[in-house]
Amino acid sequence: MNKTTLLSTSNNLHTLLICELLGDNVNQNSRYSQQVNHYISTVLQTSDYDAKSNRNQRELLTLGQFGFGNGHEIILLLAALQQVNLQNDLKQVHKRVHISVFEPIAINRKQLEHQWQQQGLLNTHHPLCPFAQALLDCEIAAIEGCQRLSLLQSQVTIDLYQGWPLEQVKTIATPNKQRITHWFALPHTSLETHSDHYFNQQLLWQCGRISTDNATFFASTSHDDVALSINEQLSGCGFLTATSSQENDDIAIAERQALRHQTRQQFAYNPMPPLPSSDGSPVAIIGGGIASASLALSLAERGKDVVIYCKDDTLGQGASGNKQGAIYPLLTPENGPLSQFFQQAFLYSRRRIQALADNGFNISHDWCGVLHTGFDQRSQTRLDKIIDGQAWPTEIAFKVNPSQATQLAKVDIDKSGFYYPLGGWACPFEFAQASIIKAQSLAKVHVIYNSDISSLESHPSGWQLLSGENNTLIARHDQVVIASGAELTRYKQTKQLQITGFRGQVSHVPPQGELAQLTTVICANGYLTPQHNQLHCVGASYVKDPKHLDFCPLEQHENSLKMQQSFPNSNWPNDIDVSNNDARVGVRMVSRDHFPVMGCVPDVEALFTRYAVQQQSKDKPSLWQRYWQTTPAPIYDGLYVLGGLGSRGLSSGPLVAECLAANLCGELSPLSLELQALLSPNRMWLRKLLKGKALM
Repeated sequence: MNKTTLLSTSNNLHTLLICELLGDNVNQNSRYSQQVNHYISTVLQTSDYDAKSNRNQRELLTLGQFGFGNGHEIILLLAALQQVNLQNDLKQVHKRVHISVFEPIAINRKQLEHQWQQQGLLNTHHPLCPFAQALLDCEIAAIEGCQRLSLLQSQVTIDLYQGWPLEQVKTIATPNKQRITHWFALPHTSLETHSDHYFNQQLLWQCGRISTDNATFFASTSHDDVALSINEQLSGCGFLTATSSQENDDIAIAERQALRHQTRQQFAYNPMPPLPSSDGSPVAIIGGGIASASLALSLAERGKDVVIYCKDDTLGQGASGNKQGAIYPLLTPENGPLSQFFQQAFLYSRRRIQALADNGFNISHDWCGVLHTGFDQRSQTRLDKIIDGQAWPTEIAFKVNPSQATQLAKVDIDKSGFYYPLGGWACPFEFAQASIIKAQSLAKVHVIYNSDISSLESHPSGWQLLSGENNTLIARHDQVVIASGAELTRYKQTKQLQITGFRGQVSHVPPQGELAQLTTVICANGYLTPQHNQLHCVGASYVKDPKHLDFCPLEQHENSLKMQQSFPNSNWPNDIDVSNNDARVGVRMVSRDHFPVMGCVPDVEALFTRYAVQQQSKDKPSLWQRYWQTTPAPIYDGLYVLGGLGSRGLSSGPLVAECLAANLCGELSPLSLELQALLSPNRMWLRKLLKGKALM
């Protein structure tokens, strides 16, 4: 089937679906039907594929959309794209699509499900039901910020930005490579009640900043005078429209360049990874846990080849080796950046695990919810502040009284708490293994086991990976990511990173008595999981800078008391029996501000050299503050770090890895520039310098 026939078949398909989905009042000759049809046809015909690139590289098309509405347009686009990719199977070339959607009014799965049920869209006989159900399975939550959704076997990525569009767009990092090619505005966005949120000069210029110079913009409206006004605004910001001349406006393009420069200057202190000179060279990852495996999968989905250097004979032997790990967000009373990051990350991790499980991979997990209670007056006061601090979306968390808590846990809980309904537990090392196997089906991902990288040396041909006491050269790579968990600070380039190792012993106890009835994860003084394979996990100890990783009888005994201390008036904690001395010990790397560490490895020696010059200078402190703000911090080119996940690696690791993969490939990131600055390995030093404070 040639391209013309393929497009004709696809056009006929989605024209019929548009008419069916949009209702009896909309036929294929209506203006809106024609506009949607034209937009989807343009998307299907657009090709960014380079035949000279890596054979594994998937063609990527980047789109933007004003408004989510009832999701119909996204569902139609999913259907059309799947049709095209099915036809392309024999050619081994798939159109990978990234869509950024901006919606000021937050929605959740329950609201969408209610709408679509009323519309008959969830009827199993409806041709669009599978696509609507796939969106529902993403568990969209009514939170502010970006939620990254992956659909159609990762062929379609949707970044759903909820909150005021301008606030969301202005801190999106300008992509080094893949900028938005086509924009589509839903009809309601041009109505008087919404147009100020969307069609204003500030927002349109910011949209232009993250778009290609020849990006098109389809603004759907039924009023000619409104359409004319909107198209004039769009043309003034450099977009190509149905009524504009098909030539770039040099003045508008210059304005966009200036805006890109301004954004880069605003966050210059946190340099983004540059694109490699050769897209075909594999990325090296040191480590074999959740961080390493998640990064390998995110890179493989982009067609990037990867070599993983794992010091053990199997994956997940470090902190990722626990049998069960809790997954739930870290919330704060003020719902600041830390809390917002963890909500985005927790939801993404949940989707990642579920997608792999749906794909047939064996990942032990249970979305049984997580019940969070205090265990003394101080912790209860802190939890109450979180509960009462915000009107949390119920899909994120809601308050429960003792009776409700008991009903959820199926064991006696005599205190109120906070319940995370989408939370639960998963097996970390099975998650890591599944991620690698999936990655190997998408690109050349090679795992070298028993490969202990002892040091790294910069070389004109790239980074040299050395092993053993004799520093035997193992390999050279242009890009190296250190994601080695507890050994993150092992190398001279990373030894000064401000993260600390904490030993954690998790005890495995048999199900017996009332304990066996537990049906949800409990987090109080430590955590306790429901049974799986005839074992509960309880723990964990928290010992700074551990001297050894041997089994500790004292920590085992302390683990047995955690639930008794949390619920002294209940009987079931007495059923926790640790006498079999079955336990596992790992080390979690923790930062003081609880954010993970992700990005370019800082050259700390060069940073302090610059600071010494500042100390000798007689310049005003404000001049140096300006210097640190607008000057990229010194880094090691081509060397990156991913870790510091603490005790919530299952919740945070996959999204941080996805962000780094997007940066390495020059694509739109799921995390704002502000959040990426808070993840920066340089942040502790730069935080002081930007405020004019002394480093020491």
